[in-house]
Amino acid sequence: MEVEKRLTTLIEQSLELETIELDLFRSKSLWKPTGARGVFGGQIIAQSLAAATKTVESNYKIHSLHSYFLLAGDSTTPIVYKVYKIRDGKSFCTRSVSAKQKGKTIFIMSCSFQTDENSVLEHQNVMPDVPPPENVKTDKEIFKQWLDNSEEHKIPKTYQDYLQIRIQEILPIEFKPIKESVPRDLIKPSKSNPKQYVWLRAQGRLPDDLAFHHCVAAYASDHFLLGTAQLPHVRLSMMATLDHMIWFHKPFRADEWLLFEMESTRSNSGRGLTFGRMFTRDGTLVLSCAQEGVMRAKTMTRKNKTESKL
Repeated sequence: MEVEKRLTTLIEQSLELETIELDLFRSKSLWKPTGARGVFGGQIIAQSLAAATKTVESNYKIHSLHSYFLLAGDSTTPIVYKVYKIRDGKSFCTRSVSAKQKGKTIFIMSCSFQTDENSVLEHQNVMPDVPPPENVKTDKEIFKQWLDNSEEHKIPKTYQDYLQIRIQEILPIEFKPIKESVPRDLIKPSKSNPKQYVWLRAQGRLPDDLAFHHCVAAYASDHFLLGTAQLPHVRLSMMATLDHMIWFHKPFRADEWLLFEMESTRSNSGRGLTFGRMFTRDGTLVLSCAQEGVMRAKTMTRKNKTESKL
């Protein structure tokens, strides 16, 4: 009798890799977000981590990764991930991953794994005091609320169509922004402090493998992060991630609610820098991350002003 195959969740499908040969893997699916220049960066980070994880013994767990985005990924072409075994030590092992499309390297990552180690030295940031996820609306509920009041907000048809797409879009991660000011006013964005909080969790029940939950959190960590650096500014003409770092602290489940606290400490020279922390509901800090990206403001020359009236 044939055993029925377990249906996988959306995030499992998003992170699934095909093994080509030893230490060489290929993506099976890629996602280009609405309005984005290329493949979602979080998916590339997570797939790279998944590839690296396949080359280490199960007693090693990821504790940090450092990555750089070099070129935008093409969602119509599979990404090939090559893992390099840099070092295998007693307590730590190191891997390097290069992601390629059409012969060009689009992304690189270095990651370090560690065996379990007990220590009496421990401290952490205190979890922010925010409403529990049960008392917070999802981003899609906020989008729908905006659409229902589109006349009051004077939202043009173009933006209404965009919001409708976002509502219908099926994503592997569920988000609940703490403030309903997220998303920002699409027509006349107002400046605000570069800090925000979002509850998040993967859709569906995930496997018990901690290494997979690390990959899921890596995927989710690319949502909202760079956008935090935009909050003190007017509408931007371009945002693109340059680098992304993650430090994993404690075990957790990515299919249970995590609070993502984000704060941007600086923007200058066309770049914005943001730091993030993820907490479990009991207040345990399980992940810290940092991201820097290109930020360019939309400017209007005298010629453009004239043309805009025509």
